Amino acid sequence: MFAIWAGKLVTLLLRMRGKDATSFPGKVALRISPKLLAWFGRRIERVIVVTGTNGKTTTTSLLASMIGHQEAIITNHKGANLAQGIATAFIQAASWTGKLRAKTAVLEVDEATFPTIAEALPIVVIVVTNIFRDQLDRYGELDTTVEKLFEAIRKTEACLVLNGDDPISRRLGLRSSRKTFYYGMARETARQDTRRQIRDGQFCLQCGHELRYDGFWYGQLGLYACPHCDFARPHPEFIGTYLGPTLRFSEEGLPDLTLDMPVEGLYNAYNVLAATAGARVVGLWSEHIHAGLANYVSPDGRMQSFQLDVPVKLNLIKNPTGCDSVVQAVTSDPAQKVVVIGINDLAADGKDVSWLWDADFEMLTDDPSIVRVITSGLRAHDMALRLKYGGLSSHVISVIADMDEALDAALSIASSQSLPIYILTTYTLLHPTVQTLTTKVGSHESTNVAYRTSVS
Repeated sequence: MFAIWAGKLVTLLLRMRGKDATSFPGKVALRISPKLLAWFGRRIERVIVVTGTNGKTTTTSLLASMIGHQEAIITNHKGANLAQGIATAFIQAASWTGKLRAKTAVLEVDEATFPTIAEALPIVVIVVTNIFRDQLDRYGELDTTVEKLFEAIRKTEACLVLNGDDPISRRLGLRSSRKTFYYGMARETARQDTRRQIRDGQFCLQCGHELRYDGFWYGQLGLYACPHCDFARPHPEFIGTYLGPTLRFSEEGLPDLTLDMPVEGLYNAYNVLAATAGARVVGLWSEHIHAGLANYVSPDGRMQSFQLDVPVKLNLIKNPTGCDSVVQAVTSDPAQKVVVIGINDLAADGKDVSWLWDADFEMLTDDPSIVRVITSGLRAHDMALRLKYGGLSSHVISVIADMDEALDAALSIASSQSLPIYILTTYTLLHPTVQTLTTKVGSHESTNVAYRTSVS
């Protein structure tokens, strides 16, 4: 109880200072009571976990919004997915006597953290978004990530909801003896990809031979089969057809659902598909799914929109495949635009920034509608060098290491020509950028109100 009280007091103090209080309260509480998560685990009925490399936060928020229309839930939807963030979510959902306000938790869990907390909680469903190479200094190579996930799965009795289009996620299902459901995109929507992007899972995890693909969606997600053994893409129980603003969700034996997507891009269509598949596995029907999508609020930095003199969209980038998906969404906008790329190399970002050379920034070079790219952050010059080697003209690139100054410069350029701004940042620049843009939105709205008042 002392750990809970300490966590709650730290939460109050942080919120009084305008902080989110998503992790530090749990860190303090776990220092006092290391078995706090297991204590909460005995007091909650079920936990649904979302894990994987990319899309965890968005998928968790979508699934939490859907389930939240049926019952009260506990969730860490802002992306604090380490043990301290999960503990914080429980502390903030508990009374001062430790009683939880909900019987169900929907939790985003970091892949490396998952094995350390799996036995502490009554996990009934595990949704895996995808498995890509990510932050080599934290996760190592892909086989390390797969082993950590498999270790966590072994410690639970949960059923699995896996991305059948991802050969690495498919391997998790084949190695596990529990009930497994697959989701994937409609076969006819796969395309022949002419770009030479990184494909993390291009070799068969059973026999080691190169996989044969009949089509791709992005990264290694596609119609794969091994020509030397029986490893192949499964037929998904849940099928999505991405139609731009909508996703058609198909499940055998039931009428199709047309889902209005509150997020943009193919990679987000996968997040909607994963969340909807998870919702169906836990027993939700169409009314809760539609209501959850209608009331969804985007987490920080997941195609998050800010309306200033010009529209601004903010997105997190952290590894090659995720970055490619974001850049693809940016370049699919035919309008002229300004792009800001902020790269830090602190511990939470991953100190190894060699992934910048694996990401397909050449897509920016191929986009004639880009007016300016401003690089910022601790590795602003590294990012500018990457763009120059990618073929982007030096006249288009500006280096402004301070992120606030970079944002001001971007707004000045964009406002003079009425252009949208796209901002891509690594993790430690994300939340400061959200705070800066939120403050600018508030000032912008106050100025507009004052102007309208003076005119009237």
